[in-house]
Amino acid sequence: MQPLPAPGDAYSALQAQLGDGVPEGVRALADDDVRHLAAAVRDARHRQAQALAEAGERALGHIPRLLRGPVRRIVG
Repeated sequence: MQPLPAPGDAYSALQAQLGDGVPEGVRALADDDVRHLAAAVRDARHRQAQALAEAGERALGHIPRLLRGPVRRIVG
């Protein structure tokens, strides 16, 4: 788990992660709560990206070995 954002940057950190999708009600939260929320969103996105990468690798297991390299290059 990465460190929490600095107190003054809590809302900015959350806004950077969510874009313009930060609900107005978040401003009513205490700064410490916003910092924890921003950290939770960041960690969830990292876990999601890791799970997606692992699923992609498992999916490549269904493709014949000779085609895996070209498929990786095409898919990215």
